[in-house]
Amino acid sequence: MIDDRPVIAWTPYGRRRVASILAAYMERDHRAGIIDEWWLYLNTDPDQADDLVYAHELAETYDWVRLVERPAGYPVLTPKQKNTGLFYLGCTDPDAVYVRLDDDIVYLHEAAIPNLVRAKLTLADSVLCAFPIIINNAVVSWHLQQQRRIPGPSKGWESVQLPYCMDSVGWASGDFAVKLHEFVLGKIEAGAVEDLYMHHTVTLPDRQQFSVSCFATLGSDYTVLDPPGYLGAEEEFWHSVHRPKQAGRSNIIVDTSVVAHWSFYHQHAELDASGLLDRYRKLAASL
Repeated sequence: MIDDRPVIAWTPYGRRRVASILAAYMERDHRAGIIDEWWLYLNTDPDQADDLVYAHELAETYDWVRLVERPAGYPVLTPKQKNTGLFYLGCTDPDAVYVRLDDDIVYLHEAAIPNLVRAKLTLADSVLCAFPIIINNAVVSWHLQQQRRIPGPSKGWESVQLPYCMDSVGWASGDFAVKLHEFVLGKIEAGAVEDLYMHHTVTLPDRQQFSVSCFATLGSDYTVLDPPGYLGAEEEFWHSVHRPKQAGRSNIIVDTSVVAHWSFYHQHAELDASGLLDRYRKLAASL
């Protein structure tokens, strides 16, 4: 609960390997009274029995963890990521704040969700999605380099070319992702995450496509739809391109909220070989 609003964290769930790290942060934030529930939207393939077992173990262990099945009556789409937009059919509490977290969000600063939620609540009439500073997000990386919060070419790093969600460096370069995670892990381990805070909250341009690994919205953003919660489009497109323009609202990057997203598809090989996920796991285990 934040400012008398219920806070529901939710995750398109598929992978125990990374979600087990996120779970530690969810437990911390529930214990602190920040989040009320964590919903796992089950989005797995038939061969993921072990991953499903872990999800059920979480729900059996914690009464604030809820498993959510894909809604009946809708075709199962491929790739499976296209099914995540159906989750919003369940976002029917107009007073609740819903915080979306990919299952490979592997770090959340202790102020991340409070600052994110309060920014959304304060700007609810003018803002649709409040995004945090998502480490390993191409648009965010561009802004961080522009504000000299992370190194650029003068320090031997590649330059993120554009504030574009599929930038050839910020989205597709595994080598860049390894350097970025190493840099951020150093900040976390030194207790200096606030060094990554931006000068100010960033308002994204109209129709700026943005990777939706983490963001906060209100239930009232979805109850106005017909039927309530039905996007009628892929969720990233709807939230970052279509709906802000349609509703006359903006999306923002909150300058004092930091989370880390592990990997995009093109980065898997380099990141998996780096051993850095074990450092995130060690941090989570120490909470």
